Amino acid sequence: MSSECPTEILPPDSMHLSAATGWMQLGNTDEALVDLDKISDQHRGHYEVLHIEWHIHAQRKAWERCAELGGYMVEQYPKSSAGWINQANSLFYLNRSHDAYQLLEPVAERFPKNEAIPYNLACYACQFGDIDLAFDWYLVAEKLGETEKIREVALSDPDMKQLWDKIGK
Repeated sequence: MSSECPTEILPPDSMHLSAATGWMQLGNTDEALVDLDKISDQHRGHYEVLHIEWHIHAQRKAWERCAELGGYMVEQYPKSSAGWINQANSLFYLNRSHDAYQLLEPVAERFPKNEAIPYNLACYACQFGDIDLAFDWYLVAEKLGETEKIREVALSDPDMKQLWDKIGK
């Protein structure tokens, strides 16, 4: 896989990617992977292909594979927040919240307008029991995003349960 991916995925690979995306959205990850496997080596390392592959494996709860894909995305596309978030979330779902936090926290300042990063850091901190740190990150997410939307999501997120009283439930 090359880090020099073309910006546009050309047919027939674009059609295979579209089909894989459709199957994934329908919840049929087996068929999604069949179509993804039809994509040529020229486009296998393309950001969009990797991102869809991560989501397919996430639906399958194949977190080890997701962590690998997230790591590859970080390596090939370090200026994109998605790879960092994907890799950290994979670690989180592998019950490695501390590792997820340690991966994502240093890059938070690289993506100062992305509310998903502080929100995820709050989730991770909740899971390893640092409620004050979790609340601090939650407040950052709230400032960056739409306050009511962030609050609504947090109050329905079981990973944030330890913050519900502080948030206002």
